[in-house]
Amino acid sequence: MTSIPKKDRLLWLAAAALCLAGLLGWIWTFGIWDHYFQFLPRSPNPAAGRIYPLNIHGIVVYQSLKERSRLDSWDHWSFGIFCCGMVLGGIHQWRSGQLWKR
Repeated sequence: MTSIPKKDRLLWLAAAALCLAGLLGWIWTFGIWDHYFQFLPRSPNPAAGRIYPLNIHGIVVYQSLKERSRLDSWDHWSFGIFCCGMVLGGIHQWRSGQLWKR
């Protein structure tokens, strides 16, 4: 059994933590979608600023610009964090030589 260098172990831990954080962000985003589906109005409400449509599996709800920005930012940031974790995982695999040991 060979020992994993500390640098590679740290790289693997960072990759795993980023992937986990990205996945948790996606789960949080799905929770926001579910909340919007249950509680946002089905018709536009200009007085409240809810004029931006969001189609959730064929049902349109109307959200405000702040709500839309919140949903989009969670979605984009969690995807980006997950991708960073995958890249670090690929670098770890490449550095450890495990890509070609099949």
